[in-house]
Amino acid sequence: MSFTDNFGNPKGILGRMMLVSMDKEHLPMAQWALDQIRVPTNGRVADIGCGGGYNIRRMLEMSVNAKFIGLDISDESVKKAQKINRDEIGKRVKIIKGSAEKLPFKDYSIDLITAFETVFFWKKPEKAFAEIYRSLVKDGCFAVINNYGDPNVDWEKKVPCMTRYTAEQIAEMMKTAGFADISVSKKENLFLVVGYKK
Repeated sequence: MSFTDNFGNPKGILGRMMLVSMDKEHLPMAQWALDQIRVPTNGRVADIGCGGGYNIRRMLEMSVNAKFIGLDISDESVKKAQKINRDEIGKRVKIIKGSAEKLPFKDYSIDLITAFETVFFWKKPEKAFAEIYRSLVKDGCFAVINNYGDPNVDWEKKVPCMTRYTAEQIAEMMKTAGFADISVSKKENLFLVVGYKK
């Protein structure tokens, strides 16, 4: 496996190194987005493509009683996220292995679903968006946070496992999946797209 393959599914020592570096690089993006996302006081939050679990730890500090589920396709990510949130595992946090395209959640069971810097790596985002819509409660929120990167770089060539989408394309996919009240926020190369299940 090449280093760039680890962007979509971290494995082995390279994957472990990437999870640490990704958190440092993604911190400004996460802080910017979390200032705009309403994390519920109670209920359930799922972070899809949770990586090393750092955003779950950040959201824990923003909510008094909500319970959090981190889901990732990478074994290394699951292990790291469990370690980062070890004090709350079995209490307010559960970290599981799984795919965005087949979520292990009941219908109408999650209040907020976040996807930080992960949608670009989903093989079938339309299917994943439909799964997310199914899993959310009425008025539940789905938030997609991404760094589009330098528009002059051919990222798909540099990182073959990714497909970049603009904020507007993400918003359109949300609309197709049934989401309403969709909003887009941007800051430089960062974007946040939020939609609600009505």
